[in-house]
This record gives sequence, structure tokens and C-alpha cells, in this order.
Amino acid sequence: MNKIFIMIVLILTFTTLLAIDQVTVYNDNFALVRTQTELNLTKGLQSFYFENIPSTIEASSVIVESNKKGLEIFSQNYEYDLANTSKILMKYIGKDIEVITKSDNKFSGKLIFQDFETIGIQDDSGKLDLVRVLEIRNFNLTKLPANFFLKPTLHWRLQAKKKGKYSIDLSYLCTGLSWNVTYNAVWNDVAGNLEINSWVTMNNTTGKAFEDTKLKLVAGEVQKKRRYDKHYGEIFETTVLATSFVDNGRAHKFEEKAFHDFHIYTLSDNVSINNNQVKQLRLYPTAQVKAKSRYEYRTKGDKIKSMVVFDNSEQDGLGKPLPKGIFKIYKIDNADNNMEFIGEDNISHTPLEEEITLTTGNAFDIVGETIVVDTKKISKYINQRQMSVILKNRSKKPKEIIVVHFIRGDWEITKENVQYNKKKSNEIEFTKKLKAGEEFKITWTETVEH
Repeated sequence: MNKIFIMIVLILTFTTLLAIDQVTVYNDNFALVRTQTELNLTKGLQSFYFENIPSTIEASSVIVESNKKGLEIFSQNYEYDLANTSKILMKYIGKDIEVITKSDNKFSGKLIFQDFETIGIQDDSGKLDLVRVLEIRNFNLTKLPANFFLKPTLHWRLQAKKKGKYSIDLSYLCTGLSWNVTYNAVWNDVAGNLEINSWVTMNNTTGKAFEDTKLKLVAGEVQKKRRYDKHYGEIFETTVLATSFVDNGRAHKFEEKAFHDFHIYTLSDNVSINNNQVKQLRLYPTAQVKAKSRYEYRTKGDKIKSMVVFDNSEQDGLGKPLPKGIFKIYKIDNADNNMEFIGEDNISHTPLEEEITLTTGNAFDIVGETIVVDTKKISKYINQRQMSVILKNRSKKPKEIIVVHFIRGDWEITKENVQYNKKKSNEIEFTKKLKAGEEFKITWTETVEH
């Protein structure tokens, strides 16, 4: 790799005192940041550069309010043209430059052009030298061109009535801050309960560290229009660049409340979130929740789903608004008392008193098969089918299996040997409990008008 040395001189004054951040993070990879700080200003019209901002800031969302009279802000620029070799050389077109190659040859003169492979330098005699970029060891420049910034910066034109310190409130939206919840659950099928603990995982790839920050999390589907940024392209989820960090040093606690049509979780203590860090914080204390097994077979399939079902109610041990996230489910192996992973599933935002169904996988020892025994055309629009579902419980424990069957059109079920339950206009269920080792055939006749 070439080492490129650039001699630059950059003199900018950033006269701010310590800023205090408050961050509200939303599910969909964006956040609202509020900063309270003080500016040390001279009297009169002046430029001010505020650089402690994320590189992913939405410049159009910036709001600046002064808590002191005598300060007026006339304009604001978001300076995103950060210094790098290519951009600096583009600014040096037509200006003097010196290049030293790996073989110690020097070329001086005006930079005529530059691309990724070659640069053109014209000396005082008019001679044009084409130098391959891969052969260059050093670029020597007199100074950094104007309008370059080493960090993302807000540039304000403002006027202060007199010299002194002015308090301001700054707020803006940015991408690159996201959060999600992981629910770790230990399933005890004998006792019929789930031991559930929940962790918030935060990802910060904004380019800014948030130190000793008040943190709020908003759960819900907050509408945010997808935008296209000409400098960064379309904004997608960012990639996590750091390993996990669990903050066990303090007893953090989230306080939950309904807010507008969403839910807000406010952390009791301030927290620090470094750039490119993945941070985990406990959401709720561990809860023991009543639950039950459910086995579901959908006709025409060949697998029987293994599920764990519970009600999100206080009566059953939980009763808390659950943000969307992933449930990781474990079970204790009694042979060695070790915990083993048995599956995972996603949940959406779930309010109180709602049933939650978690699919852990497909049951190994339970078999289902659908057979169309006979079909008959009653008329042009009416068909009749004799159906059967064969269920086999090859395990050593009794299992209750729910058979889900979908029917299109106007239908009628007759001659069923197990009572069905109509769930929807096009969905029925049969429930059958099988002893260990038992087989059973559910049969019915369906007449369908299309």
C-alpha cells in the first residue's frame, strides 16, 4: 500500500463547552438527538463551526434554539465534503503540486488532471508529465484547500449582540442508531412455564460517541419515509462493526409508558454508547410465565410444528408491552443439568392480553399425512371430497395435535369423526390428543361450491 503524506495547515476555531446529549432511538435504524451546549461567541456577525455531530445526520431535520436573547442564526450548512486524497487533489486542479515517486524522482508544476490511475503535472516550460498513481510515494501540498473539513460539521452564520456565552438547544435526526430486543426463554414442559429474560441490543454506527447520555427507546411502527441522500445513497440498515458489550456495572432499569400510539422505554441512569459499539442492557426483570405446548399440522404438508404458547397477561406472570424482537428458547437436559438450545422465533410488537405463539421447529416423533380418499363432481360448480388425516405419535409421551385445514369457496363439512372448530370463513381446526405410540385417522367429507 502506498503511503501518501499530505502537508496541510488547517486553522478553525470551535469554541463550545461540554455538550449534554439526550437520545431517543427508534426501531427502524434512526434516532432523535437533542444536545444542550454553550457557544463562546464574539460580538457581531460571525461563522461558527459545530463538529460534534454524526456523519449520518439528516441536515434538513436540524433545529437550533437559543435560550438567551441577542443571538440570531441566519444560515446553516452541513459540511459533508470530508478531506481525503482524491477530493483534495480534485481541489488542486490548476494549482502547484510536487510529487515524489518510489524511485525518488520529483515532478513539480500545476496539476492538470487526476484519475484513479494517472495524474498530469505541467511544469513552467509547458512540459506535461504523466505519473502513474501506483508509482507515487509522496504528495507535497502547501495547504489544505478551502471548504474541507476533517469531521462532519455544521457551519452556522450567526450574529451575537455582545461577546459571551450563549446556551443553545440543538436537535436533529440521524440514521445509524438502532435497537432490538432478544428474549431468552427456558422452557419447562413438565411445570408448564417459561423463564423469560429480555435484553435490549443497541448498535451505534453514526460516527459519533454518546457519552453519559439520557436514553429513550420508542417501540412501534413510527412512519419514516425512506430517503435518498445524494452523498450517501439510499439509507439502509448498517452493519455492526464491534463485538458485544454487556453493561453489568450498574443496575439500569427501563421505565415503560404509553406515548401517543407507541410505547417509550426510558433508562433510569445515563449511559455511554461508543461509535461502532454493540451495547446490551436489560429490558425487564426475569419472569416466570405459564405456557403450554402446541403441535400443529397443516393438511397437505408433511411436518408437524412444535410450538410454545403463552398469554401476555399479568395473571400468567408477564403482562408487559413487548417490543418486537427474537425469542431464543432453551431447555434443561436433566441428564447433565445443562441448558440446550431448542429453537427461536420472531415476535411483532405485542400489547397486553395477547397470545404469543413461538415455533421451535418441526417435531421429530410426530407424523402427519393427508389423503384425499375420493372425489366426486356433484354439479358444474359443486365438488365433494372424502378426506383423511393420519396422525402418528411415535414419542413416549401423550401429545395433543391441532390439524389446520383451509377450504376455498362455500363449503359444508359432514361425516366427521372428530368435531371441528371453525376459525375463519376458510379455516377449520380438528384437535386430537394421542397417547404415546398411538395412531389415529381423522376423516370427514367436504362439499365445496366454487
